[in-house]
Amino acid sequence: MTYEPGLGWLGVRVADADEEHDYFAASFYAAAAGAVPFVDSERHRLIASAYAGLGKDLDRFSAFRLAGRPDASEWEAISRPDLPGAAFDEFFSRSYGIVDLRYRYEALFFLYPYAYGNWAWIDRPRFKDGGSVGHTMDSLPTLGAGIITGAPWHSRLELSYAYNFGILRNPEGQTEFGGHSLIVQWSKEF
Repeated sequence: MTYEPGLGWLGVRVADADEEHDYFAASFYAAAAGAVPFVDSERHRLIASAYAGLGKDLDRFSAFRLAGRPDASEWEAISRPDLPGAAFDEFFSRSYGIVDLRYRYEALFFLYPYAYGNWAWIDRPRFKDGGSVGHTMDSLPTLGAGIITGAPWHSRLELSYAYNFGILRNPEGQTEFGGHSLIVQWSKEF
């Protein structure tokens, strides 16, 4: 068997370094939790988080994936940004910024209702006149609420609803803004 430049062993084409493209991507996140100002009780909590990503020469494979998903504390790491109202891996963005502020109350030792606001700025591809695709920076504000509670067999149950005002949907052929998110999550440690 002989080896030819550009072909791997067995005749399979190998990527040529000169054909590959360089890209840059960096992301950041921060989260903080604390007491509610002017309230002297540990039952009230504020949780703030911020996420940002910046990229250059990103394509659909290297772009940041932004999605709605179940609560990040259980389903994945808190370092992944959450975009309520979006489908799983709906957005492939070259740059983004997301801020989230949540209020959580300990109603009982096993019952935590919460409410939150989320604001995202996303560089996403959009169709332009003439059918071409270009990127625009769009704003996607979200409001949501939910409840977390203990459940039988040492498990946890969460019910959450959110409405994203900036998501584009196309029901019945009519383009409109707004996307709903309803998540029911049951989790148990085995």
